[in-house]
Amino acid sequence: MEIGSNSDLILENSITGNLEWTIPNFIDNSNKGFLTFPTKFDMVDPILNLKHNGRIIVRMSINPDYIIRRVEFGTSMLADRVKAINKLKEAGYTVGILIAPIILVDNWKELYENLFIFLSENLSAEAKKDVFFEFILMTYSYIHKAINHDAFPNAIELFDKDKMKARGYGKYAYKDSIRKEAEDFFFSNMKKFFPNNVIKYMV
Repeated sequence: MEIGSNSDLILENSITGNLEWTIPNFIDNSNKGFLTFPTKFDMVDPILNLKHNGRIIVRMSINPDYIIRRVEFGTSMLADRVKAINKLKEAGYTVGILIAPIILVDNWKELYENLFIFLSENLSAEAKKDVFFEFILMTYSYIHKAINHDAFPNAIELFDKDKMKARGYGKYAYKDSIRKEAEDFFFSNMKKFFPNNVIKYMV
């Protein structure tokens, strides 16, 4: 069951303590199923000692530091997110790595290859053994443009008319040929750096 669709629960937990109630209560009152949620934050210490029985799946969303600094304002840095992954694995959680949103800036291949290198060098042996991966290429809408330009005037421009195509009213996605190039790149790097890890999906 996905429980993190509307907010980042690790960030929210630092204020409300909701996960510290939700996780053990789910385990105590349900005999089957899993809870899963994504996060861009590293404040996982409050949940490390909770009873979870391996049925809580935390998916850490990551990006190159350049993307984090220029797009994901106010979120944890890459190195801190990877440290959190290692902590979660040591505590027995099932952990996924969600590379999202994948943003194809001009030097995207260099950025994302360096990301794979960083992961291979900094994930613990236990994490590298069975962490799974998910990949989500960025989609864009003019609603995002209106919000982001007002709230974050120093953010990089996400819309690229040369790389993107319309996908419904006011929505854009990467062109098929560019998307195929990106998919080939990520599958190739997975074979190189994480050949034994599962890719759940790429969308």
